[in-house]
Amino acid sequence: MTAAFVGIDVAFRKKKRLPISVCTWQGGRLVPLMLKRAGPPFPPVGEGNRALLKPGTADAFALAVLGYLRDVESAMGVRIHRVAIDAPSAPRREGIRRRMAELAMDRLRISCIGTPSRSDFEEILHRGREHLRHGGAESRLPHANQLWMLAGFALFSHLGAEFECIEVFPQATAVALGVAAVHKRRSEGYSAQLAAVARETRWPEHPRPSSLDMIGFGSRDDKLDAYLSAWVASLPEEERIACGEPPDDVIWLPKTHRSIQH
Repeated sequence: MTAAFVGIDVAFRKKKRLPISVCTWQGGRLVPLMLKRAGPPFPPVGEGNRALLKPGTADAFALAVLGYLRDVESAMGVRIHRVAIDAPSAPRREGIRRRMAELAMDRLRISCIGTPSRSDFEEILHRGREHLRHGGAESRLPHANQLWMLAGFALFSHLGAEFECIEVFPQATAVALGVAAVHKRRSEGYSAQLAAVARETRWPEHPRPSSLDMIGFGSRDDKLDAYLSAWVASLPEEERIACGEPPDDVIWLPKTHRSIQH
């Protein structure tokens, strides 16, 4: 079967389908499967941070993602070789200020959210449950920018039991490509990132935002991040840079003509 490489832009917002790109090398081009055009099955939808306060929610989500990827393998006649996940792979080790991967990002002057430790997460979950118990609004749930990481941990746990999984950070990939000066939220930033990755993957032949419409779900930024992640997944280890301490505390970047020192 044809080897496939997966990029996942982790999200758990209510009713949002998980942005996933599944790609294969075809004649030297990294071509994404048109998952949105293919129709069912579809990737699972998020339930929001409130749901993550309940035990088992993240695991159920990750198992649904695993089931979806197995369905894609069967429907498309591919075999997944490696998965790149845009999320921390595990909580920060106790007793250190930042993960080694995050310290590597700091040295590269790439901003990233700090990952709490396991004991920190226990406190975060307690605070969230107490917030809701006392009538607090879900929209003001504390630590909203870290709760989603629980979904990422579960993905690494369950997908990692079936496939090789690596941690990636699309913003850092954009830095490696030399196109991070303008954020992809702006049209010129988006076009620059798409053109840069297309030079590496030879897909699409004529880069334009509409090229990614059918590769998966989510916003155009989500799809670009998923494709960037799938590209890094497709690279053998000798064509990647380890930022952090392999195997479990590292963000992988692509080696490009730009030399990144960390």
